[in-house]
Amino acid sequence: MAGTQGLSVGSRLVKVIDHHLKRTDTRRRFRATLRWVARLVLISIVGSWLFLYIDSVYQRRRAETLFADLKSFNFATAGFPEVRDIIVRNGGRATQRPWPTCTPEGCMFELWIVTRLPRIQRSGAAEFLGDKVLFLYDALPYFGVRSWVVAAIFEVRNGKLQRSQTAVWEIRMEWQGSREYKDMVPYGYEVETWRDSADPFSACPSEDYRVFIDRGFKKVPKNSFTPASCSPPQCPRNASSM
Repeated sequence: MAGTQGLSVGSRLVKVIDHHLKRTDTRRRFRATLRWVARLVLISIVGSWLFLYIDSVYQRRRAETLFADLKSFNFATAGFPEVRDIIVRNGGRATQRPWPTCTPEGCMFELWIVTRLPRIQRSGAAEFLGDKVLFLYDALPYFGVRSWVVAAIFEVRNGKLQRSQTAVWEIRMEWQGSREYKDMVPYGYEVETWRDSADPFSACPSEDYRVFIDRGFKKVPKNSFTPASCSPPQCPRNASSM
């Protein structure tokens, strides 16, 4: 009788210990899974930041190379071959608009250097991310990743550079209205050149270039480095002096 009771108590004790071990093992597996998921999330965040940062450095070097070429580029005498070479060498292309084909008689060349986040926004992924894109624009600068765009658009007519537009913008998130919401605002500079002086906003008869400051939108001519009234000595001589 006593032996039977001892076996019963022993079996119950074994069951309790086994149940406790199973619960402990389950907790251990849960904690191990949680740690694995946390590591995976951390690796994903760090990997994404590293990818964006490396892309930003690469695009910045492309922009520096372009600006170095533009310093020695003669806007006043450039023809079709010079325009084509500087644009193609830096990764741009002929857009063939508004002409059906790109020829020395008429062609438009475009070059865009864009960091990763604006490229994501222009793609179909922006619809999937939704407001997360705005959050990234707001948060990434605190981690050393800024979003910016460089554009160079050159128009060739009759074998010569007729008009050019070169701009650089940094895209920032700023409060709009009475701090009701945040929206993207481009901050940057823009340089325009043209071969003739028949520009409607020209303050000087011989002016053939103008520099703008962009703060959300281009103000003409308020934010232009063009004097309100100027005499011939104050007018820029030609675009090649830039």
